[in-house]
Amino acid sequence: MAQSVPRALTYVLTVVTLVGLGVSQAEATTISLGSRIVISPTTFALPVEIAGAIQVSSWQFDLTYNPTDVQVNTLCDPFSGDIYCSLLTSYATEGDFFAAGVPFNLLNPGFVDLDPLTLAQTGLLFGVTGAYGGPPPSPSGSGTLAFVEFTLLGSGDSPITVKGTAVSDTTVPEPGTLALLTTGLLAPRVRRAFRHTRRR
Repeated sequence: MAQSVPRALTYVLTVVTLVGLGVSQAEATTISLGSRIVISPTTFALPVEIAGAIQVSSWQFDLTYNPTDVQVNTLCDPFSGDIYCSLLTSYATEGDFFAAGVPFNLLNPGFVDLDPLTLAQTGLLFGVTGAYGGPPPSPSGSGTLAFVEFTLLGSGDSPITVKGTAVSDTTVPEPGTLALLTTGLLAPRVRRAFRHTRRR
């Protein structure tokens, strides 16, 4: 019976470690860029993708780019057969991640930052947002949030970067909170093991 205490402590540490790993995984949602999709010799669509999502109800992202090389295609024609150009949201179109909510999802194409004097693009598309409008639960997993259409001015080799966030319907407790809760639940079992060992 002298081994009961080490076993109990090992059990506590194992559970706390697993809980910590679970929280890290839950917070591992990433928003990144996919491979460019060629539309024509001078235009392409850029998918913005999400991975590791847990019941995401809304998302937001900004794109930065070199405006001397590529620019957001604000003049795209939705009547030309271009599936990446929308009558309502122009250069931004919805991906498949919120497919279960169609046609009740919301998509805001954001704002193309312009130089106040020349009205030329500065290389920033900000405030692109999406909100899920379908039945619960909100989508989890991976998929494409949106496509943004660009037009080429140069070679198109310059980098485009994304910075985004996603809002989840579920609130994940902090790792410290979960660890304390788990330890609190297991503490009586450890104390009983100590007492039993002392009596022996």
